Amino acid sequence: MKWTKKSHEFDETADRLQTAFYRKKKQLYIFGAGLIGERLEWVFKKTGCFAGYLDNDTEKQKTGVNGERVLSLSQYMESGEDGWLILAAGEKNMPLIERQVLEAGLKRESDFYLYQEFMERFFPILAVYEYDRLWIDLVQISLTERCSLKCRKCAHACYAVESTRSDMSLETVKQSVDCFFKKVDMVGEFVLIGGEPFLYADMSAAIAYIGETYRDRIRIFSITTNGTIVPQQEVLDACRKYKVHIRVSDYSAALGRLEKQYIRLRESLDQNKISYVFGDKERQWFDYGFERGSRKRQEEELIEVFDRCKTPCREIRGNRYYFCVMARSVSENLQLKVGEDEYLDLDQPENDDKKTLLEFQMGYSEKGYLAMCDFCSGAEAVKALIPAAEQWEEDTDRREQ
Repeated sequence: MKWTKKSHEFDETADRLQTAFYRKKKQLYIFGAGLIGERLEWVFKKTGCFAGYLDNDTEKQKTGVNGERVLSLSQYMESGEDGWLILAAGEKNMPLIERQVLEAGLKRESDFYLYQEFMERFFPILAVYEYDRLWIDLVQISLTERCSLKCRKCAHACYAVESTRSDMSLETVKQSVDCFFKKVDMVGEFVLIGGEPFLYADMSAAIAYIGETYRDRIRIFSITTNGTIVPQQEVLDACRKYKVHIRVSDYSAALGRLEKQYIRLRESLDQNKISYVFGDKERQWFDYGFERGSRKRQEEELIEVFDRCKTPCREIRGNRYYFCVMARSVSENLQLKVGEDEYLDLDQPENDDKKTLLEFQMGYSEKGYLAMCDFCSGAEAVKALIPAAEQWEEDTDRREQ
C-alpha cells in the first residue's frame, strides 16, 4: 500500500474503533483460557484493557486461570458487564465458540472478534491511538548469514554465504535493540535468527544484553535453529536465565545424520531446563523462485504481489527496520543489490511518530511494494513445492550418513 497520508492512514479506522470501544467500557474479555488466551492476556494487560476470561471449562470457572477470574458465557451475559469478547481458540474449536456467541445474540465486530483478525487488523491501531502503546507481534535480528547447512532454495539464500563472512557485531546488535525499543513498547516474540544463530560467537552476550535490558517488554524471547549445533554452556546459561525459548527446524527427513545430533541437543536443553520445541519433520518447502531473476512486473502487479504476501517477518538491523527479512537477506546474499534503500530509518525525525512505524509495520511505504517482489513468487510460492533441505554437497552428505 502506498502512503498517501503518512502518519494519518488509520485516523478514520481509529476513530471508529475508539468510539465503539468507549461504548464497551474499554474492556476486553478473552473467550478461551488456554495457551492462545494467555498470549493475549499478556499484551492486553500491558495496555490496561484486560477485564477477564470466559471459558466453557467448569473447572477453570471454579479455580480461575493465572489468578484471573473465569466466567461462563451465561454468567457474562447475566452480569451486565459489557466489553468486547476476543475469541481465542484453535482452528478446531473456533467455529464452535463463534456459533455459541452468535446464538447468545452477540454480533461479530460489534460484540466480539476472532483473535487472529483482531490482533492483525485492529488491536495494533487501537493500542497506538488509545494508549500510545506500539505493539508488534514478531521481530527478528539476523545475527549471522553463515549457516552450518547448504540447503538448495534456502529462503534466505544462505547457501551462497562463505564461512569467512563477518557476522553482525555485538555493538550493532545492541544498537539494533536499543533503536527498536525506543519506538516499540511491547513485542509478542523477539527472535534471534541466522543463517545458523548458534554459529554467532557473541551469542551469550547478545542474549544477556537483550534479556537484561528489555525482557519485560518481550513475551517470548526465542532462537530459531536448525539444531546442528549444541550450544556452549555459557549460551545455555544465558538462555536459562533470560527464559529463551529454542525453536528447532527438523530437517532429519532429508538428512538422516541429524537424528543423533537432535538427541544430543534435546539432552542438553533438558539438562539445562531450557524450553524448546522441535517442529514437524520438514519434507517440503516453498520455492520462492528468487534465482529466476526479475519477472519484469509493472507497478500495479508488484503492489498486488506485495499486498497478497502478508509476510510477518520484520527485521531490525541497526537503525534500519526492514519489512521483509527474506527480501533483504536474499538480495544481499546473492549480491543482487536490489531494494537496498527499502527500510524505515528509525533515527530520522520524520519517522519518530509511532503512527508512522505502525503504518510501515502494517504494509504502507512510499512505493507500496518492495523491489524484491519482482524476484519473488510471493503467495503463489505455496503452489511450488520442493524437497526440504536438499544439500548442495549431496555426495558428501551420503558418505557421512
